[in-house]
Amino acid sequence: MRDFVVLVSLDDAACRAMARKLRAEHVYCRILPSTATADDILRMDARGILLASGATGYAAELPQMMDYLQSGLPMLCMGDAALTLCQTLGGTLLDRAQDSSVVPVTFLQEDPVLSGVEDGERFIPALRYIDMGDMQGSVVARSEEGVLGFRASQRDVWGLAFPLEKHDVGGIQLLTNFCRDVCGCSLWWSNQAFVERAKESISEAAEGGEALCALSGGVDSGVCALLGHQALGERLHCIFVDTGLLRQDEAEQVMDFYGGQMGLKVKRIDASQEFLTALSGVRNPEEKEHIVHTLLRDILLREAAAIEGIRLMIQGTNYSDAPQADDLPENLPQGVRIIEPVLELFKDEIRLVGEELGMHPTQTQRQPFPGSGLASRILTDVTAQRLSVLRRADAIFRTEIIGANLHKRLWQYFAALAESPYPTGGLIVTLRAVQAADGAASMPARLPSDLLERVTLEILSQCPEVERVMYDYTPSKSYAQSEWR
Repeated sequence: MRDFVVLVSLDDAACRAMARKLRAEHVYCRILPSTATADDILRMDARGILLASGATGYAAELPQMMDYLQSGLPMLCMGDAALTLCQTLGGTLLDRAQDSSVVPVTFLQEDPVLSGVEDGERFIPALRYIDMGDMQGSVVARSEEGVLGFRASQRDVWGLAFPLEKHDVGGIQLLTNFCRDVCGCSLWWSNQAFVERAKESISEAAEGGEALCALSGGVDSGVCALLGHQALGERLHCIFVDTGLLRQDEAEQVMDFYGGQMGLKVKRIDASQEFLTALSGVRNPEEKEHIVHTLLRDILLREAAAIEGIRLMIQGTNYSDAPQADDLPENLPQGVRIIEPVLELFKDEIRLVGEELGMHPTQTQRQPFPGSGLASRILTDVTAQRLSVLRRADAIFRTEIIGANLHKRLWQYFAALAESPYPTGGLIVTLRAVQAADGAASMPARLPSDLLERVTLEILSQCPEVERVMYDYTPSKSYAQSEWR
């Protein structure tokens, strides 16, 4: 393994922001949970530790901070983690100042981490000043009111009690200084470097045998399939399970691109009737998700058992998917192992790798889509007729959005279907288009009224089962809470 640093996640949003900035600067970082011990990190042979936390103004809970210090590795703590470091070293925290402040900060330019970082205003969501004695550490960042950053005495350990900002040139500089100049990391990480490492890992894991990769149509599984194809060639068997729950023409597009254009060996399994039967009468979104997941797992296990000489199953789990439990490993045929090539990557990073591998923008920029497909966007029980109506309505809406060149600024745009509560019966189509910032609340997009009018009239014309068409203006706290995600 080439040189890298470890990023210990004390806050998911802060961790994502720091990891993206490090990788954009070609620094390889491995993300570990807050439960990671110093021994875990030392066994990995990492060159340094970064602690990524938010800025609430309260010290982060980290019992193993002293063990990290005693590991002898260079360490950079930002946000609340700096407050924890301060207390661990015997310093004290002053009373919390006002929240959400923009504070002029002066940096010590002679410090190796802050070299080239210019003084200036920084946004700090919750301000907390630090009091360190001369024997405990030296000041490296301060405002007129108090100390915001320090270096521990006789250690390559820093605490900066502010978070990274989104467009933060100084933050990128100090991360690069720490990783390159203090930890001694070379700047080797790139999309191409990832591809080569992933192909090598897949080839080694297959042990000369056959491998299976499930294609869903999404970018995660698509990237994994292409990596597997480049590593194993004809020994890779791609399985595309057509659940009957995809959007209009998606199944054909998957087969045409991966099988026709990219030359992968893809087997299409038409299981639409199996899924329709299993979902019959089910209205609860979580139950639908469970049914689809279970049936997909059973089909893949059945296909894996039928492949002679199989040694490996390639799974498209990304960093965000990792916390979700998966019972696939315990049910695998004997001698078959799982590899997750994109496990360390975020979705936007996987899209860039897809571009590196030659994927078309229609694949790399595919919208987030529920694991249970259109079943979760039918807010009642699923039938063949309702799937057909929703596919047509969704296609009409998406075609208009793309035709108006609005798709590039929207995070999601789709149609959902429900039974009409009105006495006349029929179905209601709800249109939804969302703009969202990373890690922030999402808001409905303000679409042109003439576009919505065209979409409404076209849906009513092509879908006689639809009684009404509505546009959903409801804001949401987090897209992760939406059953339509």
